[in-house]
Formats: sequence, structure tokens, C-alpha cells
Amino acid sequence: MRRLLVPHLALWIVGGALIRVAIVPPEVCPVATATEARQAAISAGDWLARSIGEDGRFAYGYRRDVDEVPTEYNSARHTAAMLTLYQLAEAGEQRFVAEGDRALRYVLDNLIAAGGRTAFAEGGGDAPLGANGLLVAALVTRRVATGDPSFDGLMIDIGHFLVGQQQENGSMLAFWDRQTEAPLPDTYGIFATGEAFWGMTLIDGQFPHLDFRDPALSVAYYLARDRDRLEGQTSRYPDHWAAYGMAELGPDLLDNELIANARRLAGFFSIRLRVESQRTGEGVNVLVRGWPGPPSGVGTAGEGMAALWRLSAADTRLADMRAGMEDDLRCYAGMMVEGQIGAEEAAAYDRPGLGEGAWFYRDYSQMDDQQHNISALLAVFPLLEEAS
Repeated sequence: MRRLLVPHLALWIVGGALIRVAIVPPEVCPVATATEARQAAISAGDWLARSIGEDGRFAYGYRRDVDEVPTEYNSARHTAAMLTLYQLAEAGEQRFVAEGDRALRYVLDNLIAAGGRTAFAEGGGDAPLGANGLLVAALVTRRVATGDPSFDGLMIDIGHFLVGQQQENGSMLAFWDRQTEAPLPDTYGIFATGEAFWGMTLIDGQFPHLDFRDPALSVAYYLARDRDRLEGQTSRYPDHWAAYGMAELGPDLLDNELIANARRLAGFFSIRLRVESQRTGEGVNVLVRGWPGPPSGVGTAGEGMAALWRLSAADTRLADMRAGMEDDLRCYAGMMVEGQIGAEEAAAYDRPGLGEGAWFYRDYSQMDDQQHNISALLAVFPLLEEAS
């Protein structure tokens, strides 16, 4: 028996090590301070601001290995990036209002009449639901950051455009067709419904006397009950925009069914962030956990979790998840602060201005990599500040 003890013990030790390295790698969570998280958001905001061209559009992305800026573009990412510049202003960095307004000029140059309402539709194309939902969010954020009501009429008109895209079951059609002058039937966007939902909840918060609350609640139930099944998703989709919208509605308007959806979403975001913390991008870890994910994807998990963390402060039905949310968010902030490109590293790039402040995925960074992480880091800032 004594002779078998050593080899058996060795087998257990080696087996345990293999399980730890190859099956359940450890989570690595760098520590970030509130100051570091805020500076990372500001630096990413500067990346967006530097990239705005004379037409008001952002640089869509940058391939640092071949010094290439893609020519493609995306209207929803435009309004989302503009939104984050106003979020920075709301957080006290008022210089970003002017930068956001530069991007807003591109939107104002591409407004169309849509079913008796106004909508943003770049290049003479159809009006996309998601881009307009995020445009509403941007204009509400600008209003809060500046106190300027100049765009209230436009904001409300676009809000009514969003409601006009809604169907009886609460679903939202993804485009308004300029040829038929009507919503395009049977078209749905994987992100667009949540983006419109959040936009409607924000307008309701600013103008509660207008009829946006009931349509917003109708979308909330559609997202919780039917969206994934009816729109062909094979599993429940971890929609961070839906988390934003539920946080905006607040405890008084969320029944137990909607809170159950919030809990499910928090679970998805937690898994995403924990898996990311286990990725090293080296050796056998790549085979087990894959490459570190695109920064935009990590950022959306951070955004969604931060929105639900904010909701958990007001809703006791989420109180049991709050500590876990905080652990995930601190880990998220540490990963992103550590992974951001600084000035010294960017100086070696052909275009340092498209390197500094960015997060890259295998030599490529895109505008939404910065956008999602600005929003998430600003949302996590109060948690880190509290800890410090």
C-alpha cells in the first residue's frame, strides 16, 4: 500500500494541475482604480474624437498591422459612438459636447421624413430602427449633460417614429422602407429591438406626460417572452440594451416576470466576463478558452452588468446577486484598463492617433470597441470610487 501511495498522489496532483490549466483555467482579474477607469474612458473618447472626419463620420476601424482604415460604415455604430461622447460630457468632461455635436451634424444632414415623422437614414437609404433608438439615447444624454432643450422636438419626433415601427405583439420592425413609405415587413434586427426599447424608456423618463411608457413596456415583455423564439435565435440572447431599458424603467414598473429576465441576463453577462478573465491568448489556454474576445463584446457584457447592478441598488429582488455583480464589474474594469493601448505603444504605429486609447482584437480595432467600453467604464466608475 505504501508503495502505491506516492504514484497515486502524483497522479492526483498532475491530474488536478491538468484540470486547472486545460479545463478550468484560473480567473485573472487585474485591479483598477476609479481614476484609472475614468482615464481609460477619456482616452478612448479622445480616440473617437480624433477620428471624426470633415463629414462628421468616425473612422470605422484601424488595422495596425497593415495601416488600413476600412471604408465600410454603420449608422447604429455612429449614433452609439456619438452617445458615448455625450456620456463623457455627462460624467463631467464637458469638452466632449463639442465633439459629439460634430458627429451630430452628420445625423442632421441625413434626416428624412418617415411616415409623418422624422428619422435618421444615411445615404438616402431606408431608416434603421436601431440607429434611431440610439440617436434618441444620445439626444437625451446630451440634454441631461448640457441642460439644452434645443433638440427636444427632434428627439420626441424620432421617438414617435420608433413607436410607429412597433407591432401588436410588441416586436419592432427593423427598417422603414423609403420606397413603400411604410415599415418593412418581417425584418428584425438582433440588436435593434433593444436599442429602440432603451430609447423609448429614456424619452419616458424625460417626458412622462407623453405616451411612451406603454409601448416601452410592451417591448419589455416581448423581449422577455418571445423575441428569441420568434426571431430565430437558438438560445436566449444576452441583450445589454434590454438591460439598459429595464434599469431605466426601475422597480416600480418591473414585475416578477421582467425581473426574472433581468436575472437571466445577469447570468449571461457574468459567464461572459468570467470566461474572458480566463483567457490568456497563449499556449494550451487558446485551445481551451479561445483567443481573448473582441473588446466590443466584452464591453457589452460590462455595460449590461453595470445597468443591472444599478437596478439592483433599488430593487431588493436582485439584492442576492449584487455582490457577484460587483466582483464581475471590478474584474471587467481591471481587464480593460490593462488591455488598453497607451501613448508609448501607439507611438510605434503608422497612425499613433488611431492606436492610443484603443482596444485591439488581433491587430484590429473598431469604433464600437471604444464605444462600448467607454459606456461600461463610466458606469462602473461609481463602484470603483466607492471602493477607493
